[in-house]
Amino acid sequence: MLRAPDIVAPCGYALGADYIASDSRVTAATPLLRGCMQTRAVQDGLELYCTDVQDLRTLRTSNMLAPAIRIVLLLEGETELCYGGRRLRLQASQAGRSGPRAAVIAFARADRFIRQWQSGRRERKLVLTLFPRWLEQSGALRGPLAAFAACHLALSPWQPSARALALAEQLHCGCPLPEHLHPLWYASQCASLALQALACVSAPACASPAVLPAASSPGLPPRPRPHPRLHMRLTALRDWLKTPAADGLDAAAIARHAGMSEAHLQRHFPAVAGGLTPARYVRAQRLLRARLALEEGRASVAQAAQMAGYRSATHFAAVFRQHFGLLPSLCKGGG
Repeated sequence: MLRAPDIVAPCGYALGADYIASDSRVTAATPLLRGCMQTRAVQDGLELYCTDVQDLRTLRTSNMLAPAIRIVLLLEGETELCYGGRRLRLQASQAGRSGPRAAVIAFARADRFIRQWQSGRRERKLVLTLFPRWLEQSGALRGPLAAFAACHLALSPWQPSARALALAEQLHCGCPLPEHLHPLWYASQCASLALQALACVSAPACASPAVLPAASSPGLPPRPRPHPRLHMRLTALRDWLKTPAADGLDAAAIARHAGMSEAHLQRHFPAVAGGLTPARYVRAQRLLRARLALEEGRASVAQAAQMAGYRSATHFAAVFRQHFGLLPSLCKGGG
């Protein structure tokens, strides 16, 4: 049986900071998982995290994750994850499987990760974390991959090949060689697995970060990249929509600002905004700014509601929970 200290202490760098359980009845003595979790610092900036666990309770846990590209691959079972409000369900079973069993996600900045626990559910999972320093040293951080890494919460579903699954199985089972060869073996295997996942992200069809809309079907194919000149206009517009200057604008006003028809904008903007329409992107950015204000202690829940454009704090809390997977009161003051 694994309890909260058993999870947090050995897996601190894999779990990140500010580990929170949604159930206030959970204490240090509460059994949470059956199975095992292992972490390994493979190289400077390259970390491996493996789980083979069964949930013993139904609850949510959340924690902050540092900027990095994360490769998540499910070997058995299923899992429900939420990255900064972007939901992802992975399923390893073949029969009736509607979603992917693996994904690559970019954290351009620190953000909150949430795992939905369900009593009795089992998962056997592998996560490779590629920090910016490792990516830079490897020489891979250029072209489409650099664009992907710079797009916060860019998410690319990945259906791993038989070779990738075999690599993941070997990493999960551990090195069969003498101990003095472990560092070389793990570095080689992890680099090979990372190469397969990143090659999918860097392929022409994925040249524009394939970010899935929150609560949408995880198996949607990536949208085609717009013409380079249009892509530049759209990314400039996207960056402007992140600012308070765009707050409250509807789709027609945004299209006028962009100097293009509303239909043209609605068709092409999702390719640079994680599948979101312009109006939905503005709402998501306002929620994000409100959450950051809460976490940094710059606003109360009522003030954050006003920042996000909600007159009712209750309505704001409901939308916030649907978007991020936790109540705004849990973010207040950084905790």
